[in-house]
Amino acid sequence: MINFIIMKIRDIGLFVSKRRKALGVNQRELALLCGVSEHALCNLEHGAGNPTLKLVTAVAEALGLELDLKAKDMEAT
Repeated sequence: MINFIIMKIRDIGLFVSKRRKALGVNQRELALLCGVSEHALCNLEHGAGNPTLKLVTAVAEALGLELDLKAKDMEAT
């Protein structure tokens, strides 16, 4: 299992774009699979706007990915 730590939305967009292309899916097809607009997907891939967690989750699911949120260690200084 590979874990990725992604800090910025443009990193998420780049990862989504690479995964989509690796699967041979165009933006229109992925948008239809996710139930989102092609414009919203394009913005996500380019690191633009402020995507919702719902959008990112839908795209991840369609690409066979999962999101993993973890709490930061609040005791660390």
